[in-house]
Formats: sequence, structure tokens, C-alpha cells
Amino acid sequence: MLHSFKTLARDNPAVRALLLRGLSRLRRLAHAPPGLYTLCYHHVPEHHRAGFAAQIVHLRRHGRFVGADEAVGLIASGAIGTGRHFLVTFDDGYADTVEVALPVLREAGVPAILFLVADWLDAPPSNPPGPYAGRALVAEWLEAGMEIGSHSMSHARIATLDEAGAEREIAASRRALEAATGRPIRHFACPWGVAEHDYRPGRDPALALASGYATFFTTRRGVATDAGDLPLMPRHVLEPEWPVHELDALMGARRARLARGAHLARGAHLARGARLARP
Repeated sequence: MLHSFKTLARDNPAVRALLLRGLSRLRRLAHAPPGLYTLCYHHVPEHHRAGFAAQIVHLRRHGRFVGADEAVGLIASGAIGTGRHFLVTFDDGYADTVEVALPVLREAGVPAILFLVADWLDAPPSNPPGPYAGRALVAEWLEAGMEIGSHSMSHARIATLDEAGAEREIAASRRALEAATGRPIRHFACPWGVAEHDYRPGRDPALALASGYATFFTTRRGVATDAGDLPLMPRHVLEPEWPVHELDALMGARRARLARGAHLARGAHLARGARLARP
């Protein structure tokens, strides 16, 4: 039943919007627990520039933006638990990440990481939804102080590959991107990022860490709180046109005081019932 409801919400925009509107009445980023909330974007087209900027402003009210390397340091030291932190990531390497999103990020002083598909840097797919960032745009991104990570060699579904294929997608893509950019590549984002379907949890995160990455990013929702999350980093996949109340619904939490009050009220109600039931 729950799976059917999730499928209905995913495939029906009106149902999804109604559901998230309702959840946003109960959940707020202001009440979310401390930790690292990683945001995953793909396209940021020009006509959604304002929506993306509004999301950045909204998130800034509720936490601090950090880069990927800083996030790892905070997690490793335990300091990630001192407050809410937001990490902005972009998958695939679309040109509008640099042309549209970068100016918004620079104006706001927000760091971000772009996960590139190594084979696409010089030979991007000709089919939509490109265009993709070439070397000139990647250089512009790096000159702005942003970070680069790997999104595999060819955007293959790594779970379907043998050991040698997985090694090429994960480890060899790191070497290729370091050679292309002259920068260390310390973070890996798995294409699609669903356990068992897109990567093998018992093989691929360990391969990433053994080959020199500090992280292996997935697309499971959640908040990273300690070093145990580094091999399976959660991310919230977002679209730049979503209204900010949907970010509250997806990443926020109920106010703890209200939840505790409801628990106490329920306890008092049960105690009163017990007294009335006595002979």
C-alpha cells in the first residue's frame, strides 16, 4: 500500500504537490536535526534561475553552506553535529550549471561541487538533455573556487558491471578527471545512486574509498552525521523550480517540543482512562 502511494505521488505531479503542501504544515527546516544535508541538482535552466536563488536564500536561513572537502572534515572531527550544514552538488555536468547556477552561487557566496562524467568532458552525448560543459566551462567553474568530483567514466549502471568494469567507472574516472583538470578528485557520486539497482553496496563504496575517494554519494534521502556515512552519503534530489515549502517537507522535521507535548498528553489521557476504569 505504501509503495503504491509513493508511486502515485511520484508519477502524478498534482498528488505530489498536494502531499508536500500538507507535509510542509508539519515539518520545517527550522526544526531539522543537526548534520549534513546534501542537495543534488541536475539542470538549472535560465527560466528557473529565480527559483534556484530562492531555494538558496531559504536554506541559508536554516544552516551554513559548506564545500565537499570541508564537509568531510566536519564529519571526521564530529563537528558536523554543531548545527545544520548544506552541501550543494550537481550531477552530469550540464552547461547551465556554470552558465546559470554559478552566478547565483557566487553572488550568495555558496560553495558547490560538480560531478563530471569523465568520457563526456571531450565527447558529450549528442542526445538531449544537454548541452554539457566542456573544458572551458569546467575551467570557469574551478576558477570560481568550486569543486569537481567524479560521476563515473561513462554514466554506466555500475551494479550491472563486473569487477573490471566497476574499477573503470569508479577508479579510472578519478585518474582521468585529475589528468584533465589538474585538480585532486576526492568525491564520487554514483549515477542514479540507488542501492542494489545502481551500485553494489558490498563492493562499490569500498572500491571508491580504496581508490582514493573520501566519499561515495548515493541518492538515498537523509542526513549525514558521522564517519559511517562517508561510504554511503545521502543526498536529497531537488529541482530548482520547486517552491521552498517543498524543501521544508522533504528535509524538515516536526518541532520536538510539540512532539513531546503530544506524547505527554497521550500519557495523561491513558492515566485518566485507567483511573476511571477502577472499580
